[in-house]
Amino acid sequence: MKGIIGLCLALIMLVITFPVIAGKKHCQGYRSKLDNIQAQQRQGNSLKRSNSLAVREAKARDTWWRCETGKMKKKTSKSKKKTNKKNSKKQTTQAPVKLQTLKPLSPFSSNKPVVVRSKYQGEKLQAWLQYYQPEKQCARPKSTQTFAACVEDKRRQQIEFEQGYLK
Repeated sequence: MKGIIGLCLALIMLVITFPVIAGKKHCQGYRSKLDNIQAQQRQGNSLKRSNSLAVREAKARDTWWRCETGKMKKKTSKSKKKTNKKNSKKQTTQAPVKLQTLKPLSPFSSNKPVVVRSKYQGEKLQAWLQYYQPEKQCARPKSTQTFAACVEDKRRQQIEFEQGYLK
C-alpha cells in the first residue's frame, strides 16, 4: 500500500515538473541568443554598434522572458504568396518599422575630438619647463593632501614665472 502511494506521488511530481523542465529547454535557444548579444556588448564597440546591440538585446530579452513566463505566441506557418511586380514595389516603398531605440549615451556634450593643450606654447613653454621644479613627492602623491599641496605649489610657481617672464 505504501509502495503504491509513493509511486503515485512520484508520478504526480513527474507530471507537475515535466512542463517546467520542458519549457526551459524550449526557451534555451532564446536564452543563448540573449547571452550572445550580451557578450558582444561587453566588447569594445562604436556608438552606432552599441545602440544597435542595445536594441537587439532588449528585443531578445523580451522574447526570452515571454517564453519563460509562457506568454509567447505560438508560431504559425507562413504561406508564401506569389506577388506581382506592382505588389513588390508597394512593399519596398512602405516606411520602415521604427524600433524603440535607447537614448545614446555620450560622455561629452559634443562629438568633436578632445584636444588638450598646454597653458604655454613655443619658447614660453620651454622656459616654463626649465623654470618649474616639482618636489619629489609630487611625482606620485600618496594622499589628497599631498596632491593639493603639489597643485598649490605649481600655481605659486606659475605666478612667479609669469611675473618674471613678462619683465
